[in-house]
Amino acid sequence: MKSIPERDWKRIRDLKDELLNVACEQIFQRIEKLSADRAGQQHKTYLELYTLIKEEDKAIADMFDGLSRNSAFFKIAALKHNGVLTDKQMELFSEETQAVVKELCQFRR
Repeated sequence: MKSIPERDWKRIRDLKDELLNVACEQIFQRIEKLSADRAGQQHKTYLELYTLIKEEDKAIADMFDGLSRNSAFFKIAALKHNGVLTDKQMELFSEETQAVVKELCQFRR
Protein backbone atom coordinates (compact mmCIF):
# COMPACT_ATOMS: atom_id res chain seq x y z
CA MET A 1 0.00 0.00 0.00
CA LYS A 2 1.35 3.41 -0.87
CA SER A 3 1.77 6.07 1.75
CA ILE A 4 -0.76 8.76 2.52
CA PRO A 5 -0.74 11.96 0.44
CA GLU A 6 1.27 14.81 1.99
CA ARG A 7 -1.78 17.03 2.57
CA ASP A 8 -3.59 14.24 4.41
CA TRP A 9 -0.48 13.39 6.42
CA LYS A 10 -0.32 17.00 7.64
CA ARG A 11 -4.06 16.93 8.40
CA ILE A 12 -3.90 13.80 10.60
CA ARG A 13 -0.85 15.15 12.43
CA ASP A 14 -2.73 18.40 13.08
CA LEU A 15 -5.81 16.53 14.33
CA LYS A 16 -3.95 13.99 16.48
CA ASP A 17 -4.05 15.83 19.83
CA GLU A 18 -7.70 16.82 19.41
CA LEU A 19 -8.66 13.26 18.48
CA LEU A 20 -6.72 11.81 21.42
CA ASN A 21 -8.67 14.10 23.74
CA VAL A 22 -11.95 12.99 22.13
CA ALA A 23 -11.01 9.32 22.55
CA CYS A 24 -10.08 9.84 26.20
CA GLU A 25 -13.28 11.77 26.89
CA GLN A 26 -15.32 8.91 25.44
CA ILE A 27 -13.52 6.52 27.77
CA PHE A 28 -14.10 8.81 30.78
CA GLN A 29 -17.82 8.90 29.98
CA ARG A 30 -17.96 5.11 29.94
CA ILE A 31 -16.01 4.98 33.22
CA GLU A 32 -18.37 7.50 34.84
CA LYS A 33 -21.41 5.49 33.75
CA LEU A 34 -19.96 2.27 35.15
CA SER A 35 -18.90 3.97 38.38
CA ALA A 36 -22.27 5.62 38.93
CA ASP A 37 -24.07 2.27 38.96
CA ARG A 38 -21.78 0.44 41.41
CA ALA A 39 -23.89 0.46 44.59
CA GLY A 40 -23.68 -2.95 46.23
CA GLN A 41 -21.46 -4.36 43.51
CA GLN A 42 -18.20 -2.50 43.90
CA HIS A 43 -15.95 -5.45 43.14
CA LYS A 44 -17.90 -6.38 40.01
CA THR A 45 -17.69 -2.76 38.87
CA TYR A 46 -13.97 -2.68 39.62
CA LEU A 47 -13.45 -5.76 37.42
CA GLU A 48 -15.54 -4.19 34.65
CA LEU A 49 -13.49 -0.98 34.90
CA TYR A 50 -10.25 -2.95 34.79
CA THR A 51 -11.41 -4.79 31.66
CA LEU A 52 -12.62 -1.56 30.07
CA ILE A 53 -9.31 0.22 30.68
CA LYS A 54 -7.37 -2.75 29.28
CA GLU A 55 -9.51 -2.87 26.13
CA GLU A 56 -9.48 0.89 25.65
CA ASP A 57 -5.72 1.06 26.17
CA LYS A 58 -5.33 -1.32 23.24
CA ALA A 59 -7.71 0.80 21.15
CA ILE A 60 -5.77 3.98 22.02
CA ALA A 61 -2.56 2.25 20.97
CA ASP A 62 -4.15 1.06 17.71
CA MET A 63 -5.30 4.59 16.93
CA PHE A 64 -2.31 6.66 18.02
CA ASP A 65 0.91 4.74 18.75
CA GLY A 66 3.50 4.77 15.99
CA LEU A 67 1.70 7.20 13.70
CA SER A 68 3.78 7.47 10.53
CA ARG A 69 3.13 8.09 6.87
CA ASN A 70 3.20 4.34 6.28
CA SER A 71 0.69 3.60 9.05
CA ALA A 72 -1.55 6.65 8.62
CA PHE A 73 -4.27 4.93 6.56
CA PHE A 74 -4.58 2.22 9.24
CA LYS A 75 -4.62 4.76 12.07
CA ILE A 76 -7.32 6.84 10.37
CA ALA A 77 -9.37 3.68 9.79
CA ALA A 78 -9.03 2.80 13.48
CA LEU A 79 -10.09 6.32 14.47
CA LYS A 80 -13.14 6.10 12.21
CA HIS A 81 -14.01 2.57 13.33
CA ASN A 82 -13.87 3.58 17.00
CA GLY A 83 -16.10 6.62 16.49
CA VAL A 84 -13.37 9.13 17.29
CA LEU A 85 -13.08 10.64 13.81
CA THR A 86 -16.36 12.21 12.68
CA ASP A 87 -17.80 12.16 9.17
CA LYS A 88 -17.19 15.91 8.96
CA GLN A 89 -13.52 15.45 9.87
CA MET A 90 -13.24 12.58 7.40
CA GLU A 91 -14.38 14.93 4.64
CA LEU A 92 -11.24 17.01 5.26
CA PHE A 93 -9.17 14.21 3.72
CA SER A 94 -8.69 13.61 0.00
CA GLU A 95 -11.06 11.32 -1.88
CA GLU A 96 -8.18 8.86 -2.23
CA THR A 97 -7.66 8.67 1.53
CA GLN A 98 -11.39 8.46 2.17
CA ALA A 99 -11.66 5.52 -0.24
CA VAL A 100 -8.74 3.64 1.33
CA VAL A 101 -10.08 4.24 4.85
CA LYS A 102 -13.58 3.11 3.84
CA GLU A 103 -12.15 -0.11 2.45
CA LEU A 104 -10.02 -0.71 5.55
CA CYS A 105 -13.02 -0.09 7.84
CA GLN A 106 -14.91 -2.89 6.09
CA PHE A 107 -12.28 -5.34 7.36
CA ARG A 108 -12.59 -4.09 10.96
CA ARG A 109 -16.22 -5.11 11.47
